[in-house]
Amino acid sequence: MTEIQIPDTSLLRRIKAISDLSEDHLIALANQLKVLTARDREFLIKTGSNEQTSLYVTRGKVSLIAPDDKTKIIAVDKTDELRPIAQLRPCIYDVKAIGRVDYLKIDRQTLVDYAELSEAVADDISVHSLFTNYDDEDNSIVSHLYHNLMDKSIMLPSLPSVADRMQKIYKGKSTSLDSMVQVLTSYPDVSRKINNVARFAKKSDLSATEKIRRSIRHLGILKVYCLIMTYAVGKLVNRLPDEHMQRVSSFWDHSLNVAALSRILAKKTGSFPPDLAMLAGLVHGIGVLVIDDRLLDHRDLMLDHLEIDHAIQVMRPEISSLLLRKWDFDDELILAAEECGEWQRKPDSPADLCDLILVANYYSMMQSDRKHTLPQLDSVPAIEKFEITPEQSIEAIKESAIVRKNIQKIFA
Repeated sequence: MTEIQIPDTSLLRRIKAISDLSEDHLIALANQLKVLTARDREFLIKTGSNEQTSLYVTRGKVSLIAPDDKTKIIAVDKTDELRPIAQLRPCIYDVKAIGRVDYLKIDRQTLVDYAELSEAVADDISVHSLFTNYDDEDNSIVSHLYHNLMDKSIMLPSLPSVADRMQKIYKGKSTSLDSMVQVLTSYPDVSRKINNVARFAKKSDLSATEKIRRSIRHLGILKVYCLIMTYAVGKLVNRLPDEHMQRVSSFWDHSLNVAALSRILAKKTGSFPPDLAMLAGLVHGIGVLVIDDRLLDHRDLMLDHLEIDHAIQVMRPEISSLLLRKWDFDDELILAAEECGEWQRKPDSPADLCDLILVANYYSMMQSDRKHTLPQLDSVPAIEKFEITPEQSIEAIKESAIVRKNIQKIFA
């Protein structure tokens, strides 16, 4: 690691929470900092670290390596907005440089002090999540969740058996029609739904096995796979006890909206298979189910709605990713769960599935954004990538109610 220079104020303005500070304040902060350089394969921070700094990669590429060896790559260009990386304490990742990496480590309390001088942080819970000192909040639900994540005591739910079996077939070396037929004939309710979609349900002259075989051929393996996984996730949520369902109903409404909008946008843009987009939208925040389960275990903390919203906002990407990995979902769906709330993500990269889910997520949140916390529509790179016009946005939102009802029929 080599110290190379004091950061200039234009670099610090890339950090949203202090972006509108006066030049004098930014100069004062810059004089307390150094831009550091890591060489290829050098660690910026290691698992278990308790150092009370926020890590910002200012240029270059790093890998975040989880305890199960799953890896996430983060690339930062010299013009990107700066976001803190690996904020959990104790840290749950090894962060390793890929090639040369420039970065800052800023003392968290110093960052809080300067952020409080900025108008940008007023009433912004997302900024609070960047600077919270979890070690000083022994009663914080976020602190409890972090430690549960570290000691692997969080219990992750399993999908219904039909989805588990189908996942093994779909992710296997060869996905054969015969193996899918064999599984689905063991689940008449699921087969009936697939046949209904394929319009083979009323073919009374066909055996159950032949009906599902023709349905799979007609629809295609990817569509059938997505329908089954959508069915399984919906069933998992619908089977929640009433107390759970009351608490997660708003989250589930949002997930259904995102699934519907994702499907519509995929069709309109021709960018991704609509059924895959629908599934990705449905599970983008699925970790909320696990978070809610832990909230019920911590009723003694007497949490108010702001604390609950904060816990969900901070932990949703991490735990959604963990849950989708357990269910063996594809990496592109896991990435969508991790990054679909990062409104400024990868402005110069080609559009990916995460960008599509991000746009759907934005449109869904826009309908209830009474406090105007979302960025301006024309400032979200993903919307520009798909060249979606305001008229198309309005049209997609209008269509979403009908599409949402059709999705609900899958697991009704």
